Amino acid sequence: MSYKDKDKRKQYNKNYGSTWYERNREKVIARTKLRRKEEREKYRKYKAGLSCFFCGFSHPAAIDFHHREAEGDPKVHELLSSGKYKRMWEEIEKCIPLCANCHRIYHWMQMEGEKVE
Repeated sequence: MSYKDKDKRKQYNKNYGSTWYERNREKVIARTKLRRKEEREKYRKYKAGLSCFFCGFSHPAAIDFHHREAEGDPKVHELLSSGKYKRMWEEIEKCIPLCANCHRIYHWMQMEGEKVE
């Protein structure tokens, strides 16, 4: 049904969307859980293939993503946990993999004003 009045159309779409979700709630939740599981598995496999840029350590639990350029960029794990997968992969492209130890040392050296190689 088409409405020329924007407010009536908005209200109709809102009502239709909410009733559709009520009818299909279980399917939507199951599909979301499956997608989240698939994306996390894809992320784990990707991270398992990485090693530290500086020392070569390669355990996926210890690998962090260090942004090379901008400081205000969102953290990769925050994007993963919030379900923003496309944005997460874009941010990973801007990063270098560092083990947790080298990452902390890198930032400490930056803070102290020492040269970072």
